[in-house]
Amino acid sequence: MSQVSRGTIFRFGWPLAAVVWLAFTTPAWSAGFQLFNELSARAMGTGAAMTARTGLAEGAWFNPAATAFMGGTEALAGTAVVMPDLQLDGPGADYSMKKKGYPLPYFYAAGTVADGVGLGLAVNVPYGLTTEWDGTWPGRFNAVKTELRTVFVTPSVSYRVFDWLAVGAGAQVARADAELTNAISVTPFGEVENKIEGSDTGAGYLVSALVRPRQDWTLGVVYRSEVKLDLDGTATYRNVPGLLAPLFPRSDVGLVLRLPATVSLGLATTALEGWTLAVDAVWTRWSSYQSLDFEYEYTPGVGLPGVVSVPKDWHNVWALRLGAAYRLSPEWEVRGSYVYDKSPIDDTYRDPSLPTNDRHLFGLGVGFARGNLAVDAAYTYILVEDSAPSLVTPTLTGTYEGYANVVNLDVRWKF
Repeated sequence: MSQVSRGTIFRFGWPLAAVVWLAFTTPAWSAGFQLFNELSARAMGTGAAMTARTGLAEGAWFNPAATAFMGGTEALAGTAVVMPDLQLDGPGADYSMKKKGYPLPYFYAAGTVADGVGLGLAVNVPYGLTTEWDGTWPGRFNAVKTELRTVFVTPSVSYRVFDWLAVGAGAQVARADAELTNAISVTPFGEVENKIEGSDTGAGYLVSALVRPRQDWTLGVVYRSEVKLDLDGTATYRNVPGLLAPLFPRSDVGLVLRLPATVSLGLATTALEGWTLAVDAVWTRWSSYQSLDFEYEYTPGVGLPGVVSVPKDWHNVWALRLGAAYRLSPEWEVRGSYVYDKSPIDDTYRDPSLPTNDRHLFGLGVGFARGNLAVDAAYTYILVEDSAPSLVTPTLTGTYEGYANVVNLDVRWKF
């Protein structure tokens, strides 16, 4: 095969409705394309420092071992809406990514079914990406629209081995759909536009533990495996002159995408009256994302089998998450957080499909509970550090600048 290179889901049943709901949503950009802070209002309000937290339905995702310590069953559903604003400030002109709001729905249910045995179910969007620029901007040969939609279904089980130790495990089933568009060639009749669409379902696993050495102190650890996706789809083209049609036929195309393995370490305490304090450190193995290799039945512009490789060279990174919650009364709780989310993107290969840098997240949240019903809301401001276009985009100059507003609302019920 020739090589062509260019820099270019006990008391809750199976929530089918939640899966359908999630499958038609579109996520937004982040450091890498990992979305953990947005996965519930309680999580967002406390910076997703949830690895060592207990008594929460979200434990079905953040640490299944914690469900073994729950005294009953809780379920919640909600949506975060991400509103990014990113632009390239150039010396002569500015170019802005299209401004849209991207919903990120989720569903969680967790509880104990026997003494020391817990079950959990999470349906959410922990990875995703959407960037969309104007079709005539100078970086169109690198990216116009880049979209990755994922839906994770994570059933899990936990067991309390001792009063102070629980372990958990779960399966991760991931559905991914991707779309990429850009300009790829110039002809006397204009530019040829490329569109690639693909999808696949992959699987992985997670294992976790939660230690409670004292009633008011907990420590948690979670390992999530890599999920490999073999995206199969098609490549189609627009504005192809008749004489060049043999060089741009509709083509099958394959792409391997590896969603990275992660390790989460957490510590939480309720030792201070009224307060819940938590800190997480999360390691993500982004080094599995070294390149995007598009395997074509017919390579664009060549008309023969081949591979188009786009270098990425991402690095393993740590994220630090700090969260606090204070109970004002039996009904009201307020929350605050800070997250430092380091970008895995190598400066040499940063391109407009995901031109972000290190992120700082500042979050606030509030919860109201009465009887079995509770409502939680949160807001996060995401500040993205400035960065410059890289060598793979020589036509672009200036500085990438960006931020995002994220709002989150969910409803939960205790059985």
